[in-house]
Amino acid sequence: MKQDARFLSVKVLNRFTKMNEQLSLVRNQIFSSFKPEPMVKSRTMVLTNEIIRLRDRLDLMIEHVSGRKIKRLDPSLLSILRIGFYEIIYDDAIPDYASVDSAVNLTKDILNRKASGLTNAVLRNLLRYKEKGDNWDISLRKNQKWNSIPGWLQKRWKDQFGESGATALMQRINQVPKSFIRVNLSRVSLNEVYEGLSASEIEVENYSDNYLNIKFGIGKIFSHELFQSGLISVQDPAAGGIVEFLDPTQGETVLDVCAAPGTKSLFIAERVGATGRVFSSDSDPKRVKLGKNDIERHRQTQIEWSIKDATKDEYPMADKILIDVPCTGTGVIGRKPDIRWRRKLEDIKDMANFQFQILNHMSQFLNPEGILVYGTCSLEPEENWKVVEQFLKLKSDFQLVTGSSRLPNEWINKYGYLQTLPHVHGVDGMFAAKLKRK
Repeated sequence: MKQDARFLSVKVLNRFTKMNEQLSLVRNQIFSSFKPEPMVKSRTMVLTNEIIRLRDRLDLMIEHVSGRKIKRLDPSLLSILRIGFYEIIYDDAIPDYASVDSAVNLTKDILNRKASGLTNAVLRNLLRYKEKGDNWDISLRKNQKWNSIPGWLQKRWKDQFGESGATALMQRINQVPKSFIRVNLSRVSLNEVYEGLSASEIEVENYSDNYLNIKFGIGKIFSHELFQSGLISVQDPAAGGIVEFLDPTQGETVLDVCAAPGTKSLFIAERVGATGRVFSSDSDPKRVKLGKNDIERHRQTQIEWSIKDATKDEYPMADKILIDVPCTGTGVIGRKPDIRWRRKLEDIKDMANFQFQILNHMSQFLNPEGILVYGTCSLEPEENWKVVEQFLKLKSDFQLVTGSSRLPNEWINKYGYLQTLPHVHGVDGMFAAKLKRK
């Protein structure tokens, strides 16, 4: 039982629901306790990601099919039903009978025989609904919970993007996101990476000059020689786009703050070369340790890691600064589905205040004529342009710099800053403004 993905998923889902902790941390705690095999671990990650992503929708269907309110169901029983509904409705690789049998047996093992009878009745009722055709849930689709996004966030997005834009955004982030790798073209060609990955049955397709979209085999990437030798990095093109926007060049000194675990630092190091310096820092010692440990893999020794608080600590003067601030993360909800349930409306204002403190403090460490890029993975205006606008009103020695020849034109909006939207550009939601010290 301990090596069963459904059993481990129940443990993860129960803890997440109770503690509201970061999903990846919850999974790591469960994996540390049960030590599952790689295939079981991978399946557990898929199940928990997708069930958390579609949680409100699944609950809506469970209430409809079972005739029982979610709040009246035992937490473990609810987790088992969520798994069963997800597999029966969305996972074509699992036969319906296998989903029902496993859910019934799991309920019996975790709870009792009486509860397993309820699981059996509910899931078999779901199969009867499913047999009626694809439109059995058409009335449920009109319910706000079908979008599986908190109501307050749905309202904000409708105000910002309009009804159709918000609908398209929610549909996009409720799909499994694409996975990308960035290729270090200074050390290896795209063709060599194609061949190396294909030999390991990892299927990729070209996305851009230095990015590949992983079509199949993402689980094999981290153990692959190309990754272990630092020739490729797992990174969304929009996240890498913030580094392209900064445009670091050979020999420059660059500060990368709030940088851990350091994927952007690595990209910057590739650009500044052996004659440049990258001072990467973060306030979280554990995350800084991850960045330091990664140097052994990619061998970019021009990166120097330190534990620093970007609101108050001292830093060396730099030619360029990347400030990829902590944020609500609403632009990466597709990639990190638990964010939608862990954020509250008041977090946006709190984050914006914190982000301004970082930007204001770090600006003093930029050399004259230097470039600073302020970026977030948030879609919320208060965390993005409004922070920059507040800063520019206070700092007359800084000005906005528009455009970037290295980025797709459609990624630069009419105001001159970088803004990608999942439903428009097919990548993570990112914001970045480029500022120059006069």
